[in-house]
Amino acid sequence: MRRPRNEPATVGTVSVDKVSADSAALRAETAPASRRRARAGTVSGAPILALEGGFRAGRRTLRKRAIEMTSQVGPLQGAILGLLGLLLAFSFAAAGARFLERQDLILQEANAIGTAYLRADLLDEPYRSELRAALKRYAEHRIDVGRRLRSGLMSADLAEAEQLHAGIWKAARDGVAARPAAMLAMLAPVNEVIDLHATRVAAIEKRLPPLVLVSLIASSMLAVWAIGYGAGLAGPRHVPLTFALTILISLALWITIDLDRPRAGLIQLSDAPLEALKLE
Repeated sequence: MRRPRNEPATVGTVSVDKVSADSAALRAETAPASRRRARAGTVSGAPILALEGGFRAGRRTLRKRAIEMTSQVGPLQGAILGLLGLLLAFSFAAAGARFLERQDLILQEANAIGTAYLRADLLDEPYRSELRAALKRYAEHRIDVGRRLRSGLMSADLAEAEQLHAGIWKAARDGVAARPAAMLAMLAPVNEVIDLHATRVAAIEKRLPPLVLVSLIASSMLAVWAIGYGAGLAGPRHVPLTFALTILISLALWITIDLDRPRAGLIQLSDAPLEALKLE
Protein backbone atom coordinates (compact mmCIF):
# COMPACT_ATOMS: atom_id res chain seq x y z
CA MET A 1 0.00 0.00 0.00
CA ARG A 2 1.27 3.43 -0.86
CA ARG A 3 0.93 7.10 -0.05
CA PRO A 4 1.49 10.12 -2.37
CA ARG A 5 4.72 11.98 -1.82
CA ASN A 6 4.88 14.58 0.92
CA GLU A 7 1.57 13.31 2.37
CA PRO A 8 2.10 11.75 5.79
CA ALA A 9 -0.16 8.86 6.75
CA THR A 10 -2.27 9.75 9.77
CA VAL A 11 -4.75 6.87 9.56
CA GLY A 12 -3.77 3.20 9.20
CA THR A 13 -0.68 2.12 7.28
CA VAL A 14 -1.80 2.94 3.74
CA SER A 15 0.93 4.50 1.59
CA VAL A 16 1.51 5.32 -2.08
CA ASP A 17 5.06 6.02 -3.31
CA LYS A 18 5.50 6.63 -7.02
CA VAL A 19 8.54 4.91 -8.44
CA SER A 20 10.91 6.86 -10.65
CA ALA A 21 10.56 4.22 -13.36
CA ASP A 22 6.95 5.20 -14.11
CA SER A 23 7.94 7.62 -16.85
CA ALA A 24 10.27 5.19 -18.63
CA ALA A 25 7.80 2.33 -18.33
CA LEU A 26 4.90 4.32 -19.72
CA ARG A 27 6.98 5.69 -22.58
CA ALA A 28 7.89 2.12 -23.47
CA GLU A 29 4.20 1.57 -24.27
CA THR A 30 4.11 4.39 -26.81
CA ALA A 31 5.67 4.82 -30.24
CA PRO A 32 5.71 7.71 -32.72
CA ALA A 33 3.64 7.31 -35.85
CA SER A 34 6.77 7.07 -38.01
CA ARG A 35 8.05 4.11 -36.03
CA ARG A 36 4.68 2.36 -36.27
CA ARG A 37 4.68 2.76 -40.05
CA ALA A 38 8.26 1.57 -40.32
CA ARG A 39 7.53 -1.52 -38.21
CA ALA A 40 4.40 -2.37 -40.21
CA GLY A 41 6.28 -1.93 -43.48
CA THR A 42 9.12 -4.14 -42.30
CA VAL A 43 6.88 -6.93 -41.03
CA SER A 44 4.79 -6.95 -44.21
CA GLY A 45 7.51 -6.30 -46.79
CA ALA A 46 10.51 -8.24 -45.49
CA PRO A 47 8.89 -11.69 -45.83
CA ILE A 48 7.96 -10.97 -49.46
CA LEU A 49 11.55 -9.99 -50.18
CA ALA A 50 12.81 -13.09 -48.37
CA LEU A 51 10.47 -15.28 -50.44
CA GLU A 52 11.62 -13.74 -53.70
CA GLY A 53 15.27 -13.93 -52.66
CA GLY A 54 14.92 -17.60 -51.78
CA PHE A 55 13.18 -18.35 -55.07
CA ARG A 56 15.94 -16.71 -57.09
CA ALA A 57 18.60 -18.55 -55.11
CA GLY A 58 16.79 -21.81 -55.82
CA ARG A 59 16.63 -21.05 -59.52
CA ARG A 60 20.38 -20.34 -59.61
CA THR A 61 21.04 -23.63 -57.85
CA LEU A 62 18.79 -25.45 -60.32
CA ARG A 63 20.65 -23.93 -63.30
CA LYS A 64 23.93 -25.16 -61.83
CA ARG A 65 22.35 -28.63 -61.66
CA ALA A 66 23.39 -29.06 -58.03
CA ILE A 67 20.97 -31.98 -57.71
CA GLU A 68 22.81 -33.46 -54.72
CA MET A 69 21.80 -30.41 -52.67
CA THR A 70 18.09 -30.63 -53.39
CA SER A 71 17.56 -33.75 -51.29
CA GLN A 72 18.47 -31.79 -48.18
CA VAL A 73 15.94 -29.01 -48.74
CA GLY A 74 12.82 -30.91 -47.67
CA PRO A 75 14.04 -31.95 -44.20
CA LEU A 76 15.52 -28.52 -43.59
CA GLN A 77 12.28 -26.81 -44.59
CA GLY A 78 10.35 -29.04 -42.20
CA ALA A 79 12.74 -28.32 -39.32
CA ILE A 80 12.68 -24.56 -39.89
CA LEU A 81 8.90 -24.42 -40.20
CA GLY A 82 8.53 -26.57 -37.09
CA LEU A 83 10.76 -24.23 -35.11
CA LEU A 84 8.85 -21.22 -36.42
CA GLY A 85 5.53 -22.80 -35.48
CA LEU A 86 6.78 -23.44 -31.94
CA LEU A 87 8.06 -19.89 -31.49
CA LEU A 88 4.92 -18.35 -32.97
CA ALA A 89 2.63 -20.49 -30.83
CA PHE A 90 4.29 -19.59 -27.53
CA SER A 91 4.86 -15.95 -28.44
CA PHE A 92 1.34 -15.42 -29.77
CA ALA A 93 -0.21 -17.02 -26.69
CA ALA A 94 1.98 -14.99 -24.31
CA ALA A 95 1.29 -11.69 -26.10
CA GLY A 96 -2.44 -12.40 -26.20
CA ALA A 97 -2.53 -13.25 -22.49
CA ARG A 98 -0.69 -10.04 -21.59
CA PHE A 99 -3.05 -8.01 -23.78
CA LEU A 100 -6.06 -9.44 -21.94
CA GLU A 101 -4.35 -8.84 -18.61
CA ARG A 102 -3.85 -5.16 -19.44
CA GLN A 103 -7.47 -4.88 -20.55
CA ASP A 104 -8.63 -6.51 -17.31
CA LEU A 105 -6.59 -4.00 -15.32
CA ILE A 106 -8.48 -1.15 -16.99
CA LEU A 107 -11.74 -2.75 -15.87
CA GLN A 108 -10.41 -3.24 -12.34
CA GLU A 109 -9.32 0.39 -12.22
CA ALA A 110 -12.75 1.56 -13.39
CA ASN A 111 -14.43 -0.60 -10.75
CA ALA A 112 -12.13 0.74 -8.03
CA ILE A 113 -12.83 4.35 -9.03
CA GLY A 114 -16.57 3.67 -9.10
CA THR A 115 -16.49 1.99 -5.68
CA ALA A 116 -14.49 4.80 -4.11
CA TYR A 117 -16.87 7.34 -5.64
CA LEU A 118 -19.91 5.60 -4.16
CA ARG A 119 -18.34 5.11 -0.74
CA ALA A 120 -17.59 8.81 -0.56
CA ASP A 121 -21.17 8.98 0.78
CA LEU A 122 -19.75 7.73 4.07
CA LEU A 123 -17.78 10.97 4.52
CA ASP A 124 -19.02 14.28 5.80
CA GLU A 125 -18.97 17.44 3.77
CA PRO A 126 -16.83 19.04 2.42
CA TYR A 127 -14.64 15.91 2.18
CA ARG A 128 -17.30 13.97 0.30
CA SER A 129 -17.45 16.52 -2.51
CA GLU A 130 -13.67 16.95 -2.56
CA LEU A 131 -13.06 13.22 -2.94
CA ARG A 132 -15.68 12.83 -5.64
CA ALA A 133 -14.32 15.78 -7.58
CA ALA A 134 -10.78 14.38 -7.33
CA LEU A 135 -11.91 10.95 -8.52
CA LYS A 136 -13.82 12.45 -11.43
CA ARG A 137 -10.78 14.48 -12.52
CA TYR A 138 -8.61 11.38 -12.23
CA ALA A 139 -10.94 9.27 -14.39
CA GLU A 140 -11.05 12.02 -17.03
CA HIS A 141 -7.27 12.25 -16.90
CA ARG A 142 -6.84 8.50 -17.47
CA ILE A 143 -9.18 8.56 -20.47
CA ASP A 144 -7.47 11.62 -21.97
CA VAL A 145 -3.98 10.17 -21.59
CA GLY A 146 -5.11 6.85 -23.07
CA ARG A 147 -6.29 8.62 -26.21
CA ARG A 148 -2.96 10.40 -26.66
CA LEU A 149 -0.58 7.52 -25.96
CA ARG A 150 -0.16 6.78 -29.66
CA SER A 151 1.77 10.02 -30.12
CA GLY A 152 3.76 9.65 -26.92
CA LEU A 153 3.33 10.43 -23.25
CA MET A 154 3.99 13.96 -22.05
CA SER A 155 5.89 14.54 -18.81
CA ALA A 156 3.07 16.87 -17.79
CA ASP A 157 0.69 13.88 -17.78
CA LEU A 158 2.82 12.08 -15.20
CA ALA A 159 3.05 15.19 -13.06
CA GLU A 160 -0.72 15.62 -13.22
CA ALA A 161 -1.26 12.00 -12.17
CA GLU A 162 0.98 12.61 -9.14
CA GLN A 163 -1.07 15.65 -8.18
CA LEU A 164 -4.36 13.83 -8.63
CA HIS A 165 -3.19 10.94 -6.47
CA ALA A 166 -2.22 13.41 -3.78
CA GLY A 167 -5.60 15.12 -4.01
CA ILE A 168 -7.50 11.82 -3.77
CA TRP A 169 -5.47 10.68 -0.79
CA LYS A 170 -5.75 14.01 1.02
CA ALA A 171 -9.55 14.14 0.66
CA ALA A 172 -9.92 10.54 1.86
CA ARG A 173 -7.44 11.02 4.71
CA ASP A 174 -9.08 14.18 5.98
CA GLY A 175 -12.57 12.70 5.62
CA VAL A 176 -11.65 9.57 7.56
CA ALA A 177 -9.92 11.64 10.24
CA ALA A 178 -13.19 13.53 10.74
CA ARG A 179 -15.22 10.31 10.71
CA PRO A 180 -13.04 7.36 11.87
CA ALA A 181 -15.92 4.88 11.57
CA ALA A 182 -15.57 5.06 7.76
CA MET A 183 -11.85 4.23 7.76
CA LEU A 184 -11.98 0.59 6.66
CA ALA A 185 -14.76 1.08 4.11
CA MET A 186 -13.24 4.23 2.62
CA LEU A 187 -9.49 3.71 2.55
CA ALA A 188 -9.51 0.28 0.86
CA PRO A 189 -11.02 1.38 -2.49
CA VAL A 190 -9.05 4.64 -2.48
CA ASN A 191 -5.81 2.75 -1.94
CA GLU A 192 -6.80 0.29 -4.69
CA VAL A 193 -7.32 3.16 -7.13
CA ILE A 194 -3.78 4.38 -6.53
CA ASP A 195 -2.22 0.91 -6.40
CA LEU A 196 -3.77 -0.08 -9.72
CA HIS A 197 -1.84 2.71 -11.41
CA ALA A 198 1.42 1.07 -10.31
CA THR A 199 0.06 -2.34 -11.34
CA ARG A 200 -0.73 -1.10 -14.84
CA VAL A 201 2.74 0.42 -15.12
CA ALA A 202 4.26 -2.92 -14.10
CA ALA A 203 2.09 -4.71 -16.68
CA ILE A 204 3.66 -2.56 -19.40
CA GLU A 205 7.04 -4.14 -18.64
CA LYS A 206 5.69 -7.63 -19.35
CA ARG A 207 6.75 -7.98 -22.97
CA LEU A 208 8.46 -10.44 -25.20
CA PRO A 209 12.18 -10.40 -24.36
CA PRO A 210 14.20 -8.80 -27.17
CA LEU A 211 16.11 -12.05 -27.78
CA VAL A 212 12.85 -13.95 -28.27
CA LEU A 213 11.54 -11.26 -30.61
CA VAL A 214 14.73 -11.33 -32.68
CA SER A 215 14.61 -15.14 -32.84
CA LEU A 216 10.97 -14.99 -33.93
CA ILE A 217 11.66 -12.52 -36.73
CA ALA A 218 14.80 -14.36 -37.87
CA SER A 219 12.99 -17.70 -37.92
CA SER A 220 10.13 -16.17 -39.92
CA MET A 221 12.50 -14.72 -42.52
CA LEU A 222 14.48 -17.97 -42.76
CA ALA A 223 11.31 -20.05 -43.09
CA VAL A 224 9.94 -17.86 -45.87
CA TRP A 225 13.33 -17.88 -47.62
CA ALA A 226 13.39 -21.68 -47.44
CA ILE A 227 9.90 -21.85 -48.93
CA GLY A 228 11.03 -19.68 -51.83
CA TYR A 229 14.24 -21.69 -52.22
CA GLY A 230 12.31 -24.95 -52.44
CA ALA A 231 9.95 -23.44 -54.98
CA GLY A 232 12.91 -22.30 -57.05
CA LEU A 233 14.42 -25.80 -57.07
CA ALA A 234 11.08 -27.27 -58.16
CA GLY A 235 10.97 -25.08 -61.26
CA PRO A 236 7.71 -23.19 -61.87
CA ARG A 237 6.32 -22.05 -58.54
CA HIS A 238 2.74 -22.03 -57.33
CA VAL A 239 2.45 -18.28 -56.78
CA PRO A 240 -0.94 -18.15 -54.99
CA LEU A 241 0.05 -20.88 -52.53
CA THR A 242 3.53 -19.59 -51.70
CA PHE A 243 2.36 -15.99 -51.34
CA ALA A 244 -0.65 -17.03 -49.26
CA LEU A 245 1.61 -18.93 -46.85
CA THR A 246 4.01 -15.98 -46.68
CA ILE A 247 1.16 -13.59 -45.92
CA LEU A 248 -0.13 -15.89 -43.17
CA ILE A 249 3.29 -16.03 -41.54
CA SER A 250 3.61 -12.25 -41.81
CA LEU A 251 0.14 -11.77 -40.34
CA ALA A 252 0.85 -14.04 -37.37
CA LEU A 253 4.15 -12.26 -36.74
CA TRP A 254 2.56 -8.80 -37.03
CA ILE A 255 -0.34 -9.64 -34.69
CA THR A 256 2.08 -11.07 -32.11
CA ILE A 257 4.17 -7.88 -32.12
CA ASP A 258 1.06 -5.67 -32.15
CA LEU A 259 -0.51 -7.45 -29.17
CA ASP A 260 2.75 -7.06 -27.29
CA ARG A 261 2.56 -3.27 -27.73
CA PRO A 262 -1.16 -2.47 -27.40
CA ARG A 263 -0.81 1.33 -27.36
CA ALA A 264 1.56 1.56 -30.32
CA GLY A 265 -0.13 -0.52 -33.02
CA LEU A 266 -3.49 -1.07 -34.65
CA ILE A 267 -4.81 -3.45 -31.99
CA GLN A 268 -5.61 -1.04 -29.17
CA LEU A 269 -6.65 -1.42 -25.57
CA SER A 270 -10.15 -0.10 -24.88
CA ASP A 271 -10.84 2.53 -22.21
CA ALA A 272 -14.58 1.83 -22.46
CA PRO A 273 -14.87 0.77 -18.77
CA LEU A 274 -13.50 4.15 -17.70
CA GLU A 275 -15.64 6.00 -20.19
CA ALA A 276 -18.74 4.19 -18.92
CA LEU A 277 -18.31 5.51 -15.39
CA LYS A 278 -21.15 7.79 -14.29
CA LEU A 279 -19.40 10.29 -12.05
CA GLU A 280 -21.72 13.24 -11.54
